[in-house]
Amino acid sequence: MADKISSITDLPLDILVLVFPYLDAKSFLALCSTCKSFHQPSIRLDPPYWSYLVRNTFRVPNQPVVQHDGDRWQKMYRRLLTQSRVFTWGNNSHNRLGHAPQASGGIRSNWGMMRGPFVRRTGPPPQSQSPVEMEHTRNLGVIADMQCGGWSTTLLTSKGSLHIAGVLDGQRVFHESAPLELLHFPEGYPSHAGTAQYEEPAVAIRQFSAGRSHVLAVSDNGKIWSWYSKKQPALQVKFATLQLNELSLNKDSSTPSSNFGQIRQVVAGWSRSSAYVHGVGIVVWDPVERDHDDQGTDTMLVMEHSEVPKSNYQRSKTTRESDEQRMLGEEVGVVLSYIILEHYVVFATDIGKVFCGRFEDKNKIDDILELKQVRHDKGVPLDIQGSFRSFAVFRDGEVITSDQNYLEACWTNRREDPEQTNIQGLKKIPALQNSGVISVAFGDYHYLALHSNGRITSYGTENSGCGSLGLGSNKEAVVGKARGLTYDQFNGNGRLLPHAYKNGRQIWFDERKNDWLAQVINEPTDDKESEERKQIWEHHHNVQGEVSEWFEQEAKAWDQDGGEDGLGAYFALGVSAAGWHSGALVLVNEELATKEPTYNREKRSFPRLKLSDGTEMPGEKDFDEWREGCPGFQLDAANV
Repeated sequence: MADKISSITDLPLDILVLVFPYLDAKSFLALCSTCKSFHQPSIRLDPPYWSYLVRNTFRVPNQPVVQHDGDRWQKMYRRLLTQSRVFTWGNNSHNRLGHAPQASGGIRSNWGMMRGPFVRRTGPPPQSQSPVEMEHTRNLGVIADMQCGGWSTTLLTSKGSLHIAGVLDGQRVFHESAPLELLHFPEGYPSHAGTAQYEEPAVAIRQFSAGRSHVLAVSDNGKIWSWYSKKQPALQVKFATLQLNELSLNKDSSTPSSNFGQIRQVVAGWSRSSAYVHGVGIVVWDPVERDHDDQGTDTMLVMEHSEVPKSNYQRSKTTRESDEQRMLGEEVGVVLSYIILEHYVVFATDIGKVFCGRFEDKNKIDDILELKQVRHDKGVPLDIQGSFRSFAVFRDGEVITSDQNYLEACWTNRREDPEQTNIQGLKKIPALQNSGVISVAFGDYHYLALHSNGRITSYGTENSGCGSLGLGSNKEAVVGKARGLTYDQFNGNGRLLPHAYKNGRQIWFDERKNDWLAQVINEPTDDKESEERKQIWEHHHNVQGEVSEWFEQEAKAWDQDGGEDGLGAYFALGVSAAGWHSGALVLVNEELATKEPTYNREKRSFPRLKLSDGTEMPGEKDFDEWREGCPGFQLDAANV
């Protein structure tokens, strides 16, 4: 007979973890402090507990790559309560960045002359080359998620309300300067979750997705809501030939139930809406809008939708599978994540496979095709992320990027080259490999990577020098050039040099770094001594690229103080991009952020380096050392 259990510590761990979700953070930490057995990291930093607490309390979306990092989730929980900030950068037409209006001094007109000198708010700046905090966001409470759309930036708060800067319908609204606004609901519902006098699961948003010109969301009780204009209330989405089941949040938790017909996730694409419905799979339909003469409508009945073939499989531990279900589980598996691109749906499954399907008329997909060159040989689950025309596959620390051209080639040659061995288009950017990348966000021509250490790196091109890469600039673009950007003299496009793809270029949230960089370039202590090598830097891209790497290494020595939790002054939780702008959700430790950096910021002349090919830059000063050594640059890295 088994020994009698006399203490809770005698219970096996798999029993204890069933209790954890019923404890709030204070109770859980109190339990962990009762004895050494509970204080061990495997319990105190239990990943399922802390990830559940963060996602349930703050509505933060799951991050599959780090879902087993309990220490990270616990630190996020502690700091989200007071330190979440939202930064945006890039093109600011329609005030999509949500920045404060510029202030300008001086005398502007005869009216102004009569009044005397004044300071005038001139409207939002046209663009921002480096991160700037969004206006009016600190009074929203905890920001759980942010996403960029074609002409907008949308925020989700921990209360479940959505707030938007810019416009959704940018092709119909040509100018907008309004600050951040609430997305609201039709009459009969609370205007938004923040105004409800009690918890209202019908309007508290659990998860949302920003497409090019619409926002799609699912509420706590499983309703689908869609916005096509920030001036109009949401439309509830229902289907003529598909029964959706809402969640019953008050029922006895001991009562077994099926999740069939319930919404797990919504994804808004370039020109499509979609949802993953349990037991049905990925469902796709056209975005909904009201008729001009029907402004009172609160629900839209979708008459036509499509379902992605073979995306409906669910593993069951209680019922016996049919042969057909078993074969589907072995061939395709359970959909874990999916994306909606311009012409394709792409999804990853729990058996280490990735599939795509091409949209035909009326969103119909006739069949799916496995992308065999990204399959995990051992069947380990993968993650897929992407938007518009680009995507990334996460596989054992690797990040494989590609675009619709690759999908089109695989689709077109699926009979001639079924293994896809001769199809080009998969890339492995060196800076993204085994560097703790959690997520990748794609704009039209640029993309950003969020790393597990809270840093964001930037790649690609910023059109017309709009600043979407977030690497900074100033007069004559010298800061951008020092970060590794080369600008086209005709259209102003800023392209990141190949040198930057070796280790990446970090986005700086401390604006003092840009000031320091501008000072080094513009205010040398001995102008004549550095003049010749500055000229070489100005006119030779290879030298520019290597000097930008030296500046990158110097900047990493800027803020060595990680604080008590090791997260540092700025720790990014999420990153987003669309079109020509970008944004990030960042934890900001104000004490560390205002602290004088340990880096010596005394005036210094332009660096003198020994370049990777042995060339010595001219000058009389001693050579500047490479803090991390001169890297072996891979100049085809952007196309690997």
